[in-house]
Amino acid sequence: MAISTTLDVTPTFSTGGSSSINIDVSGWDTAVVQLVSPSGSINFLSSNDGGAITGVTDGNATSAANFTAVQGVNLATGAAATLGGVSGLWKISGMGRYLQLSGSSITATKVLVELSKID
Repeated sequence: MAISTTLDVTPTFSTGGSSSINIDVSGWDTAVVQLVSPSGSINFLSSNDGGAITGVTDGNATSAANFTAVQGVNLATGAAATLGGVSGLWKISGMGRYLQLSGSSITATKVLVELSKID
């Protein structure tokens, strides 16, 4: 049995400027990012650091830090890359607890993230 959910993170990339979103992907096996008409490259980054303060907080996606690049595989071409600059589907697996999509002065018609788990 498989479960999934789809997140529409388009508002983060609809106005340009410094755009970044952190998503808690703990418990999910894969993330498939769909980019529709991005004006530039959107970086795929991941981290296990939730910004926790020992004895005070466990951290979360908002306070997550120390991101590093992860590869997404373009489902149309099979090519792996750490950023997506064209419309398409990018599958990311083997990521840390948090997934960050980021870019500078990037707009996009749509940015959707499908998180899935296969039992």
